Amino acid sequence: MRKLYAFLIGILLLISLFGCQNEKKSPLDFNGKGEHWSANVTVYPGEDKEETKKINLNYTDDDPRSVKDLEFKLDSQNGQLVMGEADVELDKNGGLEEKSNTKVSKQTTNSDEFVLTIKWNNQSEDIVLKNK
Repeated sequence: MRKLYAFLIGILLLISLFGCQNEKKSPLDFNGKGEHWSANVTVYPGEDKEETKKINLNYTDDDPRSVKDLEFKLDSQNGQLVMGEADVELDKNGGLEEKSNTKVSKQTTNSDEFVLTIKWNNQSEDIVLKNK
């Protein structure tokens, strides 16, 4: 009987060890498209409420060299600033990639949305980014 109890306790300990292992969370992709811009934000979950966010902006009009005074602001659905940059320049293909590592009070989930505000050449565009 003692062997049976020892075996059952061993099995329970083994199961609890596997249950406590950290699972690596997959990155989340959020996409959106406006009249002049398309955007993708990838969120990489980290440890201790840290996240890395990578944003890719693409100017969808003809001449990316015409874009001046470019700035963007990425807000969470509750209006909290996630990341932003001013005086940035597009590459020759009309793209821009920025990365930010931040601590968050609540980790990003599939159902979250972001609002991206882009300003350039005295114009402005808001794009809602959703996970698909």
